[in-house]
Formats: sequence, C-alpha cells, structure tokens
Amino acid sequence: MRNLVRLSLLLCALLLASKTTAQTLKAVDNSQNAGKVEWLDRQITTGNVPFGQPVTGEFRVKNISTENLLILQVKSSCHCTTTEWDQNPIAPGKTGIIKVTYDSQKELDFYRIVSVITNFDSMQSVPLALVGKVDKKPEASSEY
Repeated sequence: MRNLVRLSLLLCALLLASKTTAQTLKAVDNSQNAGKVEWLDRQITTGNVPFGQPVTGEFRVKNISTENLLILQVKSSCHCTTTEWDQNPIAPGKTGIIKVTYDSQKELDFYRIVSVITNFDSMQSVPLALVGKVDKKPEASSEY
C-alpha cells in the first residue's frame, strides 16, 4: 500500500512539473546568420485565443551585417499556420517583419514553429515559434 501511495505521489509530481515547464526555443542561433541577423522575437506567446479567430504574431528580424539580408523562405509544417513576409532585401541596420498566423480551429494549447531561411545561411533554417491556447468552442444555442 505504501508503494502505491509513493508511486501516485511521484506521478502527480511528474505531471505537475510537465505542466509548469513551458516549451521554449533555444536562444542561441547556431546558423551562419549569427553575427549578421538579430532575431528580436524568436517566440511569441499569444495567451488565450477565441476559438476560430485567427491569431497573428509579428516576428522582427534586424540586419546587423554590412550586406543586404534576404528572407528566402519561411515554411510551416502545418496547413493551419500561414506565413507572410516582405520579399524585398532588408538593408543593413534595418528591421523586417515575418507574420505568422494560426487559424485557431482546434481547442488546445498550440506551439507552432516556422522555419526561416536567409541568404546568409541557405542550408540551415532558424525556427520561430507562435505559442498560445485556443479557448473552447462556443456551444450552439438550442433555441428555435
């Protein structure tokens, strides 16, 4: 009986620890963008989002090099997340915006990652994350 109680307490502690530890991206950029690109936002937390109302995060990227920065590709692995960015070069010292929109069609915590490829490192992508929770879908009214 004591072992059962200990096991139950251990499981509760593990569940609590997993809920309180939020997913976050590594702060270090190990790509060749390091020293040339400053990712001002790598993860945006939206908080609670109404069901069915798309939520957009705007990730800022600053060119800290002496050459033009080109965002070559921003890719999502899910059809529920779309991306938008300016195709024009970002001049040295200037900042660009990458918009990421999640459609909010599922009641759940979401952690959507998009991969960014630049002209400074076309072989390795840099991840950006949009994080939040979609509220429960409102129940249909039963009135006639």
